[in-house]
Amino acid sequence: MNPFRAFFLIVRACGAWLAMVLAGGGAACGQAPEEKTLDRMVAKVNGAPILDSDLKHMTAAQAQVIRHQFADDPKKLEKEMAGVRLNALDTLIDSQLLADEFYKIGGVMEPEILGKDLTQIIQVGFRGNREAFMADLAKNGLAMEKFRELRERMIIMNVMRARIAGKVEVTDESVQEHFEKNLRRWSGPQKVKLHTVTVSKMSADARSVAESLHRKLTEGGDFEEIARKSSADSHAARGGEWKWIYLSDLTDKVSEGVLATKKGEISAVMEQVDAYIILRVDDLQAGEPKPFESVRGEVVASLMDEVSRERVEKRMMELRAVADIQRMGAE
Repeated sequence: MNPFRAFFLIVRACGAWLAMVLAGGGAACGQAPEEKTLDRMVAKVNGAPILDSDLKHMTAAQAQVIRHQFADDPKKLEKEMAGVRLNALDTLIDSQLLADEFYKIGGVMEPEILGKDLTQIIQVGFRGNREAFMADLAKNGLAMEKFRELRERMIIMNVMRARIAGKVEVTDESVQEHFEKNLRRWSGPQKVKLHTVTVSKMSADARSVAESLHRKLTEGGDFEEIARKSSADSHAARGGEWKWIYLSDLTDKVSEGVLATKKGEISAVMEQVDAYIILRVDDLQAGEPKPFESVRGEVVASLMDEVSRERVEKRMMELRAVADIQRMGAE
């Protein structure tokens, strides 16, 4: 027996794919299709509709898992949450394509796999408190059945991606090349000296205010004076000045903004969870590269991950190219 099929072997009581219910293209066994009202279609993949409710439920389900998965890592949490909001529709489209492939090759889902997944979410994210988990579902407008369907969809996506990636082998030469190509990644922490202007989202028209201040700064306005008058962070009294700080101590978005901004120039307006930030890079100090042998394991893992992602993306591009994908837009 094919080990892939054995891993996912169950008897499917309905001939239709469970996720088709989620996508609005089918109903549970013995039930008439639910009449949907006020639920517009945001995309269609090979004839299977993706509804606005699917998009909102997918976003809520992924966000729920991420909030608890990265509760102790605010920087990672912010980055992951932003990715959910930006990529929710693409995720649904890709999951439909991968699910089609999954069932085409005879894949089926073991209920035990989904059960273990939900148990792990409750144990890790809610310390085993099922009532707290259910309350959080209700808070986000998710029924348990819908959450299970969404998690099934994500499990199938992950399984198919792993299958497409296959076994990755790397050579000593490719590992060394990857190390040298990405030397900054395995260097000691970089330091930066900068000035910031922060506009709290609690203020009225915060985005417009931030953009107005940004125009003044890029047109030659005095950064220190503007920071003293308008900045909402703890460095305002010093004209927005920061002492030397490790880049790794900044949020991912701010550190990316630092690296994208030349010395002496003004960054773009960067949106954080509770504020908009504009910065000026005064100086940047690179860290010393770590010895290759001390980080070889990290380099190998990074290269294998890169190869896997390239294989998956290549296959996804092939699937998208031959699929009938129609986007109606998402709010």
